[in-house]
Amino acid sequence: MDSFIKHGTRRKFLQQSATVGVSLLGLELLAACGGAANAGSGTVTASINNLPPSTNPGAVYVFNQTVKQFQQSHPGTKIVGKNDPYDPTTYFARLAAKQTEDAVESWFTEPPLLIKKHAVADITDLAKGWKYFDSYNPGISSIAKDPASGKIYGVPVTGYALGIWYNRKLFKAAGLDPDKPPTTWEEFRGYAKQLTSSSVAGFAETSTSNQGGWHFTNWMYTVGGDMQSADGTKATFNSDKGVSVLQLLKDMRFTDQSIKKQQLLTQDQTLQLLATNKAAMVVMAPDMLDTLKSQYKANLEDFGMAPMPQNGGNAALTGGNIFIFNPKSSREAIKTAFDFVIYSQFDLSVMENNLALKSSAGQTVGAPSNILFTGEFQDTINKLNLKYANVPTGNYTTFANSKLTLRPEPRTETQKMYAALDSVVQTTLSNANADPKALLDQAAQQFQKILDQAAS
Repeated sequence: MDSFIKHGTRRKFLQQSATVGVSLLGLELLAACGGAANAGSGTVTASINNLPPSTNPGAVYVFNQTVKQFQQSHPGTKIVGKNDPYDPTTYFARLAAKQTEDAVESWFTEPPLLIKKHAVADITDLAKGWKYFDSYNPGISSIAKDPASGKIYGVPVTGYALGIWYNRKLFKAAGLDPDKPPTTWEEFRGYAKQLTSSSVAGFAETSTSNQGGWHFTNWMYTVGGDMQSADGTKATFNSDKGVSVLQLLKDMRFTDQSIKKQQLLTQDQTLQLLATNKAAMVVMAPDMLDTLKSQYKANLEDFGMAPMPQNGGNAALTGGNIFIFNPKSSREAIKTAFDFVIYSQFDLSVMENNLALKSSAGQTVGAPSNILFTGEFQDTINKLNLKYANVPTGNYTTFANSKLTLRPEPRTETQKMYAALDSVVQTTLSNANADPKALLDQAAQQFQKILDQAAS
């Protein structure tokens, strides 16, 4: 899910996750590491947009320490960090005005349009020169590529797969084994019904701020459905499989009465319901673990995470952030920016240092991280997370060991599609007489007009 709300929350988490108990002296390093674009003869300067805000001095300190170490290990380079979050409503205008950084942290949903509009640099040679690019999970690497040419246009840096967060304490109270979360739709529906009481909803679902459409897509993947045609020109979510998703939710809401009656919920609200024992299961990504602890002071022993229950799809939705590069920048600046992204995000010594800082500061380390890569590199990352883990990792075993296919978000006009489906989910969960097929047909007809405009 890559809406402003979703990714604002995710960006906030990523920036706060680096916060440590340090002084404002970290801010002084900014002056030394940033500065004018001309850094002297023979020096290549590259700008990047993911400098944390000054309100988070610990994260600024960590960022600038990484910059300092990079510049020392890469003589003749200079990195200028800017706190300038990606904004799709201004990106093209800023690119035309030459105001865009050399490296921009964007969202998984953005590359298709940016590639089509020639608004992102081809980094195929750089990516293929990095020894771990081929270790990306295929569902992740496809996000960075143009499916027609196979060229590479970005570096995925943070990824998530949606799953089921659940309250282990409520599972036990309902006579359910918290180490055996539901694996199928049928089990999920049965668990939700058994978990429901006068004070607890078995399940709470989102239905606003584009999050209803986002979660609908995730459920669609669990049944093996598609949201769009392969070329992204046709809306296909009004299929029998799409109807089955809505029918499941409708039956749970009105027949079983196991879904929270309150509607128009966002992810922040469903997380609060989970944390305060008012909902037993919700759909979320692993990084919500940090918020459970920091915002709700929750006992992490009481919560577990499981892969999405399946109904033939053997898949779940994956999303996250990806670095793209300014096509108007010099090749030298792009290479320096690329090298810094790889160093700051995937250098194992940098990773270990940041994990140690987080753990020593009492921030959560050890949430499932089986998303971006496969093979030896992912195994090494997992071992580092376990080395510094300060959370009950055994509670996430089923999710961490999941072999589900990770399917990226649809490629064309994703946010507008999610918005069109919000009202579909809202109506399904609030009107016992709702007709799932009619709702989906209407939404598909409306969204098809948007796809037709995008293709013209």
